[in-house]
Amino acid sequence: MNGYFFDMDGTLYNNKFHEVSKKTFEMLNELQVQGHYVALCTSRCQRELKNLPSCMRNFQFDCMISDGGALILGKDREIIEMNCIPKETMKRIDLFCKEHHLEYRYSTLNGNYFGTPYSKFAHNIYFHLYLNSPVFKPYEDDDVLNVLLLCEGEEKEQVKALIQGLGYVECPDCFEIRACGIDKATAVKKIMDAYAFETTYGFGDGANDLDMLKEADVGVAMGNACDALKKVSDVVIGNVDEDGIYYYLKNNKGYSE
Repeated sequence: MNGYFFDMDGTLYNNKFHEVSKKTFEMLNELQVQGHYVALCTSRCQRELKNLPSCMRNFQFDCMISDGGALILGKDREIIEMNCIPKETMKRIDLFCKEHHLEYRYSTLNGNYFGTPYSKFAHNIYFHLYLNSPVFKPYEDDDVLNVLLLCEGEEKEQVKALIQGLGYVECPDCFEIRACGIDKATAVKKIMDAYAFETTYGFGDGANDLDMLKEADVGVAMGNACDALKKVSDVVIGNVDEDGIYYYLKNNKGYSE
């Protein structure tokens, strides 16, 4: 049995057209029919998965890793592991954003919220990506799995000092923040330790997939992946809109007819 760990956006899911190709979905099903372990590994929170195409919403992944690795759910959606950002740390993040008039979004087990008043621009970005957007709900001792803190320029250094010791990925216009030592790779490693996979494959396209691809036996970057990910991958395949996953696995020795 092989283990297959798939990022969602830009990997399984074509954000431009808000679809998962028929061939990609057929391949996920075929892998499971053959007895392989098929897992989702996304930075989306659970709420952000609710507007996916029905084929993805209803697909029974053997494991669902969300919130950038902070939440691991089993096949029956039972909680395997849940790692939250310490509440005192969240209070500091919240206060910093209010004092500096920065927008941030936080996710919980079942929710997705802006912790500070948000702009139309932020709303539109979220809706464009996920077909839904967080609502405004001030932070009040919630159990937070993942934070996206929007900032640019000089304030980035201040944010880095604020979140020192936490797990995070820096993007051009934001930070994705998780609990200390938590990322997609740590979640994948936990599943790998629980199963005797013959070979583990990790598929991704973004900077937050970098450690996951390193952790896997075979790191697979999409053709539309960022350059940093392509550099650490073992193989670069076709783009998400070219059925890259389907054609790679169809011709890969880990997949048999």
